Amino acid sequence: MSKYTLYGSYASYYTAKSRSYLRKKGIPFEERIPAHPRFREYVRPTSGKHHIPQIEAPDGTVVQDSTAIFNFLEERFPEPAARPPGIRQQWACRILEAVIDPALLNMAWHFRWNFMETNYGFVGREFGRSFKPRGSDAEVDNYGQVIADRMSGYRQSMGITERHFPALVQLYDDVLDILEAHVTTRPYLFGGLPSIADHALMGPLFGHLARDPEPAMRMKKRAPRVFRWTEHMNTPEIIWPELYDEPPQYLANDEIPESTLALLQLLVSEAQQRLRLTAEGFANWVRDTPDHSANTPIAKGEAHFGQALLDFRGEPLRTTLNAHFLWVWQGTQDWLDNLHGDDRASCDTLLREIGGDQLVAMPRPRRLCRINNALCVS
Repeated sequence: MSKYTLYGSYASYYTAKSRSYLRKKGIPFEERIPAHPRFREYVRPTSGKHHIPQIEAPDGTVVQDSTAIFNFLEERFPEPAARPPGIRQQWACRILEAVIDPALLNMAWHFRWNFMETNYGFVGREFGRSFKPRGSDAEVDNYGQVIADRMSGYRQSMGITERHFPALVQLYDDVLDILEAHVTTRPYLFGGLPSIADHALMGPLFGHLARDPEPAMRMKKRAPRVFRWTEHMNTPEIIWPELYDEPPQYLANDEIPESTLALLQLLVSEAQQRLRLTAEGFANWVRDTPDHSANTPIAKGEAHFGQALLDFRGEPLRTTLNAHFLWVWQGTQDWLDNLHGDDRASCDTLLREIGGDQLVAMPRPRRLCRINNALCVS
């Protein structure tokens, strides 16, 4: 079988998701950095995007965005399935896939870019080597500083200030405590096979938190089994050496471990206000731009719908609303809307149990879609 090519970086939040997925699925692939000539000459012009990750299929098809990559490859490599078979399990998996980023992206960003004294010597050169892999320290430092300056520019759009730091640290600890308890007895969130929810967790947990010096030390001290989990998620083996007696299959009888439910409840509580406000911002955008042509990009760059004031663990946080979060949730909602009878009732019950009622009550004035790797309205 011809190989796929993953273009990304080990310092990249979203590349971490795609890399672990490719490895655990056993999909033949090679990884290349954005400095590779093929990326500049073919991949980037084909996708129309410079963002990573991107994959190139053997037939030359290019897909950008980790969620789009999951969807593209899962159709072509259905075994082993990356979503569990049980209705409640799959609903929980799909919710996690949709809420991990809106719940944890700010926290992962904080632990990278607000600890520059500790992190920069590592992070800056990691990014620098993605563009100048054989460069001198001075050369990669220059490239790394360009990325750092760009990320500092996001600070205003994210709204994070020093008054939010204690809550961000507490959120990290809460996630680590739940996952440390989970991986003491289970290798993955739904048993003995990794799901897309596990791969989605690799964005914050490996892309930033297990590698950058400041958060990595905190993880190693507070949750060493979680650190070990991030290592294992980057190997092709399914069976975790320390939990060798767990069969490589999802839990029977649609079982969801209590620790997975606890993680789900935590992340829903962190994400659903942001998602609701993003949906309301989108509804306002639709109202104010009634003549926007269907199937045309919302914006030339990142698709945002203004700003909103969040309540982040008791602290007001004014942040930019990200349309990508809403597009991912739309796919989750579509799956739910296709269920009927007992299956739908079971999922509705689970949503109430985890406190996620707001998620299915959000406005949906027009559909979002991705065309040529750009977010559009249908």
